[in-house]
Formats: sequence, C-alpha cells, structure tokens
Amino acid sequence: MFVLTSILPIITLALAAPSANDNCRPSRTTYVAQYDDLPFVEPGPNPIPPHYNGLSYTAFQVDQYDGFILPTSGNQWTMAFGGSGNFSGPASPAKQTFQLESFSYACVAGIPQPECAISIWGWKDTGKIVKRVITFPRLDPGHVIEDFKMNKTSFAREWRDLKSVGFSIARADDGGDVFGGLALDDVKYTITTKC
Repeated sequence: MFVLTSILPIITLALAAPSANDNCRPSRTTYVAQYDDLPFVEPGPNPIPPHYNGLSYTAFQVDQYDGFILPTSGNQWTMAFGGSGNFSGPASPAKQTFQLESFSYACVAGIPQPECAISIWGWKDTGKIVKRVITFPRLDPGHVIEDFKMNKTSFAREWRDLKSVGFSIARADDGGDVFGGLALDDVKYTITTKC
C-alpha cells in the first residue's frame, strides 16, 4: 500500500504535465486562389506575395486579361511566363501539407499555337512524387476570341499530403518549346495541419 500511495502522486503529475502537442490544433482550410485581390501594375513584374492563401509561388506572377483568353473568374490569373513554375506550402510547421483539388488552365503563346502538354509534379511529405500530364488544345486562326477559353481539371486523392507542386509546358506533338506561358486560375486546394 505504501508503494502505491508513493507512486500515485508521481503518476498524477506525469499525466497532468503538458505535452508538446497540447498547443497543436489540427485544422483543414480550403482555398480557391483567384488572384483578383492582388495588385497589378504595368509593366510589372507582379510577383505573388509570399504565403498567399498559405502557399508560396516561384516563377508565377499576377497577370490581367489582355483580350485573348479570359480568366475563369474576375480579370486576373497567375501566369508562369516561361511556362514553368511551382507553388509550395511553408516549411514550418513541418506537419502542414496540402491537397490539390482543381484549377483552370491555359497555355498562352498566341495564334497559331500548337497543342500544349502541361506536366505536373507533386512532391509529398513522404518524398514520394506523383505526376500527371494534361493538354491544352491547339489554337488556330479563323476563330473569334470568345472561342478561346481556359480548361478545367480536377485531381484525385493521390494529390494530397503535398509539400510542393511543379509545372512545365511543352509541345504535345514533339516535346519542343511552346514559347509561351502557363496561366492558372481558380486554384482550389486544402491545407491540412496535423499534430
């Protein structure tokens, strides 16, 4: 009995001691990045500010509708003018990842424009890489501007637990240069913070 009463206060203190995760609150926040709330000035550059809606962008800038392909919402989108770029979640907290859900996209190189292959890579927190290739159709002369629209795609569950997503464009027919940019709009994703 003496041993039990001696150990009982120690066990009680150990259970009451704060743990490293006491301040952690798991969370999930869904965003739709439309870029219309960001400043745009001519002639630019117009970089996307760090941690915009929880993500940081490399090589993407804010761009406005110029009369060619209309953004799917508002009059601004994000554009990687060289055709490649990425966005990433913050390095801290370490247990924060995101799930890519959908976006609208266009290759923008003028008319005529060959069919464009967009390679997308997702780097997971485990080190695993997921990859997907989507296409944007060729644009031929003889159409009214209103015929040229952004396409939309969505992503399966394998595109969750991501730390970063990268993009590059090439000609779909021979892998050559498109000499244009990659436009994205209405990028939907969910950021998850785990404990």
